[in-house]
Amino acid sequence: MNKKVTGIVDIPLKSNEDDKLQIKSFEMALAEFIKYTSTPITIALQGEWGSGKTSLMNRLDEQICQVQNAEFYSIWLNTWHYALMKNEENILIGIINALIEQVIEISKNEHPEKLKYLIKDVYKVGKTIFKGLSKVAVKTAVSQVSEDAADVINETLFNDSNEENYNLNDLRNKLSELINENIKKNKENGINKRAFIFFIDDLDRIDPSLAVSILELMKNIFDIDNCIFILSIDYDVVVKGLKGKFGELNENNEREFRSFFDKIIQLPFQMPVSSYVIDDYIKEILLSVNIINDDEAKNEDFIKTMVLFTGLSIGTNPRSIKRLVNTLSFINLLIKSKNKLQNNEHELQSYEKQLIFALICLQTGFPAIYNLLADNADIEHWSDEFAQKHNLEINDNNIHSDILNEKWQHILYAVCIKSPYLSRHFFDIVNIIKQMQIIADENNKSLYEILSKTVELLSVTSTKAVSKPMVEINTIRVLYALNQKLIPALQLKLREPLKFVERKGRMIAKLTYKFDERKSNNSVSISVFVSQNSYYLKVGNSIELFSSPKNSDDSFINLERWGTTELFSQFVTGFENLNKKYSNINFTNKPGSGLYVKKQKQLFEQYFQTSTQNIEYFYTSKFINNLSDFIIDFILESYKMVNADWQAK
Repeated sequence: MNKKVTGIVDIPLKSNEDDKLQIKSFEMALAEFIKYTSTPITIALQGEWGSGKTSLMNRLDEQICQVQNAEFYSIWLNTWHYALMKNEENILIGIINALIEQVIEISKNEHPEKLKYLIKDVYKVGKTIFKGLSKVAVKTAVSQVSEDAADVINETLFNDSNEENYNLNDLRNKLSELINENIKKNKENGINKRAFIFFIDDLDRIDPSLAVSILELMKNIFDIDNCIFILSIDYDVVVKGLKGKFGELNENNEREFRSFFDKIIQLPFQMPVSSYVIDDYIKEILLSVNIINDDEAKNEDFIKTMVLFTGLSIGTNPRSIKRLVNTLSFINLLIKSKNKLQNNEHELQSYEKQLIFALICLQTGFPAIYNLLADNADIEHWSDEFAQKHNLEINDNNIHSDILNEKWQHILYAVCIKSPYLSRHFFDIVNIIKQMQIIADENNKSLYEILSKTVELLSVTSTKAVSKPMVEINTIRVLYALNQKLIPALQLKLREPLKFVERKGRMIAKLTYKFDERKSNNSVSISVFVSQNSYYLKVGNSIELFSSPKNSDDSFINLERWGTTELFSQFVTGFENLNKKYSNINFTNKPGSGLYVKKQKQLFEQYFQTSTQNIEYFYTSKFINNLSDFIIDFILESYKMVNADWQAK
């Protein structure tokens, strides 16, 4: 049995791991270049955090330096570890000494007879570099070196009688002598090693100005034959680090920035993130954390949709994908835990997984957009009131107004235009939401119905602090107040075939009105609740269309059996027209999804809802007038549906 896994660890890949992103060709070409290049040379691996630079370094190390009869020594340094020191001088000392010490340790292991001489010469000239620094600082920086090296350091750096004055050229010459001597001895002794490869990782994670200082120092000291440097550094980091020297980057000084970079770097290699093929990668990690089953993994359309959401939001950055899947895995477990506590055996359907995944993509890639959904998940019915609440100015004459045909699109544009990043990704965001709408529609579901439940769960993985208090509601009091105003309004608007209206039952969880004494299912119910710190009013009913012992458990089979599929479609159109007529009162469930069978009875339910930030709005004359109009129209549509001939055959 496979071990259960719930999270993906964000660690660099090794050489023997599968090439899930299909970048082997890039890797092979770079390895071939390194094997046969002239020295000295410096290669820069460029790319954003999480793009796989360390993984690529690991694989190059494994293929070039760790194989049998390898021709290269491997030296590793993670600059970020040293960046935790208190000041820049200590960091620079620590880094240079770490590199020198690894060269010495290799020479010691290969040719121990040269150890004392080499260590003394190299560290003696290093005294000039440390000049002006305290002895404590220097000892701290070299505290990890071998005992033999430490003895020489003490002798050469802290002996006041030593008056010799060395410079960086002397240090570079001594290091060159050490490395060349090591290579020479290798040839004499039949050892294949012919060069040193220095893997310098995480330069892009430290302060840019410090990264530039490290680059300059390494260039001055290690620009030596038989040395290859592979750096994790991005041109943008260099630009930031040179601002103190050249000012802000512009057309006039761009050449100076580029010249500095070109002087240090002989081969820039941009991580081919845009070339990553993430289809199999996403499929495998979703399978590994039990998010999808084997059938979904084999469903190309399902996987393509997941890949589409990923590409439109976070792109192909492996680290971001892992974070995305970890969030999805946790939410999946949270949903299962809640269902277990509620004795609910519901398993997430494929379309639900896709919509939840899309919402997490928005949360991860575009937090500002997700925060709007967290405030009101009913994106298809965002209003001017919602825009005003978030201080958004809706301009119907923006540059994209000719192709933005929904209110929510204009509101999103008003958000995105405030941020260069969001502005660049505006159409990606729109396409994600459009695809979510398509998925919901294809499954006869309300997008809001799924999103409103998910955003509540995702609040625990959001980086936004919750600052506003949760609103509360006294259901009985609200229903009582509504009834006082609705009854007279409904009585004034009654029309044939409706004869009267009266309240039915107790006002505890809902307010129910009946309009016909003889037909018990010709009624409408109203409930109120709080969701996402907004007040919601839900209105609708569940009615019996027909009852028959021949009824199947499949509602649509029953309609086909009685020849009433077209009749049902007509009523669906009627409810859709009702939804269009009352723009502020919206579907909670798609009409086509309201059919169900219970005890051989063919039933249909249809609900609408509206929301407000202020509960007092529900008591205003304007709202009561609009709601009473809607209820009359709704019950008339229901009345026609109840009285239709559903068993024509």
